[in-house]
Amino acid sequence: MLRVGGRASCWVLVVGGAVLTVGAWAAYWWLAVPRHEICAMTLPAPAGCGSGRVPVAALWSVVTLGLYGVVLLSAVRAPRRRWGSVAVLGLIIGAVWGYFSVLHA
Repeated sequence: MLRVGGRASCWVLVVGGAVLTVGAWAAYWWLAVPRHEICAMTLPAPAGCGSGRVPVAALWSVVTLGLYGVVLLSAVRAPRRRWGSVAVLGLIIGAVWGYFSVLHA
């Protein structure tokens, strides 16, 4: 097990945050990229059926990048404090919020 506040836990925060960020970007753009298929009249529209999702996905990609920057800063500047865990929690909440924002755009 990893000690909370150790050097290894900083790397867990950095790598975990990177995985969350890349996964969120993949989910945003999977929903946003238009596909050439017939879309059913369902709400929310299936993935690739809304052209208005691209700007929202771009905005949430930048927001997620900023939240990951906070995770990096908290892991580097305060490695023995719990700010890194709070920053990762903020990244998780932001990624989920961004997913639903892109989904319902």
